[in-house]
Amino acid sequence: MLFTFLIVLIILFIIGMPVAFAMGFTSVFLMWLDGGIQYANATQRLMGGINSFVILAIPLFLLAGKLLSVGGIANRIFMFCRVCVGFLPGGLGHVNVTSSVLFSGMSGTAISDAAGLGPVVIKGMKDGGYDKGFASAVTAASSTIGPIIPPSLPLVIYGVAAGASVGALFLAGILPGIIMAIAMMMLVAYYAKKNNYPREARPTFPLFFQALKGAFLPLLTPIIIIGGIYQGIFTPTEAAVFAVLYALFLSMAVYRELSLKDLIGVLRETARDSAIIGLIVSMSTLFGNVIMRQRIPMEILDFFTASVDSAFVMLLILNLFLLLVGAFMETIAAITILVPIMLPIMQTFNIDPVHFGIIMVFNLMIGLLTPPFGMLLFVVSKIGDIDVIQLLKHVFPFLIVLFAVLLVITFFPSLVLWLPSFGS
Repeated sequence: MLFTFLIVLIILFIIGMPVAFAMGFTSVFLMWLDGGIQYANATQRLMGGINSFVILAIPLFLLAGKLLSVGGIANRIFMFCRVCVGFLPGGLGHVNVTSSVLFSGMSGTAISDAAGLGPVVIKGMKDGGYDKGFASAVTAASSTIGPIIPPSLPLVIYGVAAGASVGALFLAGILPGIIMAIAMMMLVAYYAKKNNYPREARPTFPLFFQALKGAFLPLLTPIIIIGGIYQGIFTPTEAAVFAVLYALFLSMAVYRELSLKDLIGVLRETARDSAIIGLIVSMSTLFGNVIMRQRIPMEILDFFTASVDSAFVMLLILNLFLLLVGAFMETIAAITILVPIMLPIMQTFNIDPVHFGIIMVFNLMIGLLTPPFGMLLFVVSKIGDIDVIQLLKHVFPFLIVLFAVLLVITFFPSLVLWLPSFGS
């Protein structure tokens, strides 16, 4: 069954079948081999996968991120960060990174971060005297912070698949996200001194106050969301509802940069993306149930436990495996397929599911920057008007930095679990 499972799934991926249908077909095929297709059970599993209060957070955070991307928020965040850190060596590079940190507290996905902020920050850096390769590389690399710092769509998907607390996962991502930003800013400072990149003038207090005034309301978004979850005022799903209402209020009532026509387009795009994700989650629930009945994860677990007896060694193996997967597979699909398989391994080696959730998403974010299917490379190359191969050369030093941060959060779990421990 294990051999059949792997062969069927790989063949379906190779011939280009969409991930959701590949998982569904593999599940039905395994059921048929096991003695017959249990239609009633299969239907219940499919519906049960999306009949969840937590799952409601997915379309809501998607909608909030899209509203904030088109509602005039990106420019205000960029201008505020420009005043705050633009005077440092390589100023606009630091502005790029810190803008991603702040915007990640609203968008929830790396692609939304790149698409929303990318045109603003890349243009700003080009106009400021930076070459487009460096500007595009900083934008692509800093966009990976989006799904680490909450709210995070991949962490919601992982929480549902692993049965882990989404609130704890959100808190766990804050420190790793900050470490990522600091590491990237250190690299930006190095290249700024090496290439003599310009820096902004030190801001005056009136200029700072003006920038803060413009960005103040958007900056409240992540504070209210995380603070509300931490204080128990609302659940992650209820926080997503608030994020949507707040984004609508800012975009349409305060800044008035989102028209009714734009809103209809955003709703249509969100509905399409939510349907795709919902189908993947639904199929993955059936998929997980079938492979558990066939004891496929247990067979994989037996293989690892026979050759590995250390949690650290196992984490290193899983990191290498996830880095490989991330280079070829879309993030949400990878999470929904792999979590049911890896869950028994985590339990056997006493790996905290919250800790592993951050590690898994971090690995998959690095995958977005690596060929052959690194989506961030393609998105940013289009925004920055640069060849993908040329962009990859500039991104490579940032990949080294991200690998170093990955090792730090892997082998120092307290950095991940410290904040969730206060919320427990």
